[in-house]
Amino acid sequence: MKKLSTSRLAQVVSSKRKELNLTQRELSEKTGINRSLLSRLEQENYYPLIPQLESLGDVLGFELDDVFINSEKSK
Repeated sequence: MKKLSTSRLAQVVSSKRKELNLTQRELSEKTGINRSLLSRLEQENYYPLIPQLESLGDVLGFELDDVFINSEKSK
């Protein structure tokens, strides 16, 4: 099963945002996600809702699979 990696998400969002020369406030305006939540996301302290994740992918240009990792189930 794949699971959301908060560290990978934080890295992707931060690096893509900086590549596009966007501030957190500008990204907030483009995605509709509160700026403080974006800050928490980049600090690996927030799990976005699926629509928020989709919006981030659309605005920043990444695939949602990029922020998910395979996790092994414990037996």
